[in-house]
Amino acid sequence: SASLVGSEMCIRDRNYTKYFFIIIGYLISSNISAQTNRALIVTIANYPKNSGWENIHADNDKVYILEMLSIKKFLPAHIIQLSDTLATKANVIKTLNRLCNEVQSGDVLFLHFSCHGQQMMDDNGDEEDGLDESLVMYDAGYKYIPQQYEGENHLRDDELGIWIHKLRRKAGEKGRITITLDACHSGTANRDETAYMETYKEYVRGTTAIFAKEGYVPRPGKHQELSLRLKNEKGLATAAVFSACPAEFTNYEYYDRQRSMYVGKLTYSFCRQINKMKDQCTIKTFFSRLMGDMFSLLRDSSVRRFQYPYMECSDETAPFFIGLRK
Repeated sequence: SASLVGSEMCIRDRNYTKYFFIIIGYLISSNISAQTNRALIVTIANYPKNSGWENIHADNDKVYILEMLSIKKFLPAHIIQLSDTLATKANVIKTLNRLCNEVQSGDVLFLHFSCHGQQMMDDNGDEEDGLDESLVMYDAGYKYIPQQYEGENHLRDDELGIWIHKLRRKAGEKGRITITLDACHSGTANRDETAYMETYKEYVRGTTAIFAKEGYVPRPGKHQELSLRLKNEKGLATAAVFSACPAEFTNYEYYDRQRSMYVGKLTYSFCRQINKMKDQCTIKTFFSRLMGDMFSLLRDSSVRRFQYPYMECSDETAPFFIGLRK
């Protein structure tokens, strides 16, 4: 009868609707599961004795970072760790290339560097102050020595910027890249054996010594249009770079009395703020919280050195997150 046929068609339509939503749900879940958390952690605590660089506590930073990544559901198989002798310039570049090849659209990346930093003479005229900032890799020397060591093992900000751009393109608009640099380009690069903070010594990351030829005078670059500042561009993942302090400031290590260990101040505050997060916020708001956290360390009797973080971001209004968006 007509009523029977109508009821069968109604049941069939409901089944089609049900299957339609099942398929849509499957496609959505497949897309989410295709997103992978990936991390690269570079920590250099023990430099070669003849390098001119003092040892620091970057190995402790790794403890905090790994705990934070575990909470954010980063799988060990997708976390690459390069420490001390493994953190040579060539190996870091090789690993960045490997990471770039593995990244898929929508992936979430976290890159962390804990090491010394140093300003260098600008090699392509893109810097306003005539100086490149660099990360001091394990095999990087302290002084410019003509024909012997001319900075080839420093990781310049220009070089890192190129890799960040490549990773942003591979991850695409649905991806995300966060970089933390617990290294600064000023300071003494030596332990201050005479300055005691109650029972604590001071450890500094970075140096005031500019890596350059003798007599080099920094001048504004003539090709500042070449500067690889983070830009909000179509087709690229949002990226944010958090540094321990501006280039002209000093990066002091922090003594965590609860754990009885020194740690990078940025690492300490960054991980603490990640663990405190209960609501989603913008990158700008997270940076404000990070800055407030680092300011709060001044109230600690073991810290007497003023220091604040620095951020460069392609879109500070974007939501901040580490790991998959759940």
